[in-house]
Amino acid sequence: MQRSIAMSTLSSTIRWTLVPAAVLYAISLVWSSAEEIDLQLVVRDLAQICDAPLGLGFISSVGYLLWMAAAAIALFAAGSGQIRGPIAWRQFAFCGGGFSLWLCLDDMFLVHDRYLGEATLYITYTVFSVLLLVCFRKPLRRFGGDSFLLSVLLLGSSVLIDALQNYLPFPPTTVQLIEEGFKLLGIAAWLGFWCQYVARASSASLLGETR
Repeated sequence: MQRSIAMSTLSSTIRWTLVPAAVLYAISLVWSSAEEIDLQLVVRDLAQICDAPLGLGFISSVGYLLWMAAAAIALFAAGSGQIRGPIAWRQFAFCGGGFSLWLCLDDMFLVHDRYLGEATLYITYTVFSVLLLVCFRKPLRRFGGDSFLLSVLLLGSSVLIDALQNYLPFPPTTVQLIEEGFKLLGIAAWLGFWCQYVARASSASLLGETR
């Protein structure tokens, strides 16, 4: 019996983690080779390549980690069946986790700066935030909607400052410091909300409080 469980776990690990990781690794190498990028520059750490000090890009890196954590918590809770209440509870976690993952990838690879443009970014963020607020009003009200609104307010302030930076009566460096401060606080509040949401929705599911 134990051997059967072990084999089942090994098979699942290979199928759902090792195979996707190997495919991603192969795609990144092929893609980089097509772009005539030295493959050693692809696999090595960026700070090592640039010989950069430890603090360079520190706040940005922390932001990635917070986005990743929020995405992992929400997606795992929704996909693993930890949240067993009404389907809207799981759908909300799926949508929030997917949005968090997109924001993480956008920050990491500068998708909006290099490919989409800031206008597309602002529209996407606004539409998605409004959809979350409108479509999932009940779980939001029940499981900490005030924290969600706080995170949206902080992140929205960051986006607004970025959009109006050329019109503000402050030096560009000061504006960027303020903008990034709001952004980091917003991401932290976003992570805090999803931690609270998953914990409370899971507890309500276990207690049978599904209304």
